[in-house]
Amino acid sequence: MTTYPDEYLEYYADRYVALYLKGHGVTLDQYLYDPARYEPLAEAPLPLLPEQQAVQARLDAEAERVEAEVAHLPRRNGAVVEPLHHHRHPRSAQCDFKRRTAQ
Repeated sequence: MTTYPDEYLEYYADRYVALYLKGHGVTLDQYLYDPARYEPLAEAPLPLLPEQQAVQARLDAEAERVEAEVAHLPRRNGAVVEPLHHHRHPRSAQCDFKRRTAQ
């Protein structure tokens, strides 16, 4: 175990609490040994709680299921496009409109 001066211990112990590094799984001893290594974790999001991990797993499974349902559809630039299935009906001779000329 390493012995630290009181000023060092007070300053970095307060920073450890302020940065909430405990939420990232870092112990005070680890942080005191190398503060520069663990301080960037303060900017990172906290790990998910077990309930949140279960929800994330369920959402990931749902996304995979939906992706499998649309995997056969054609894509344009990565986006799924629905193919259009319409046909132009030929005009009959009765519908052949002609411009009337002035008489």
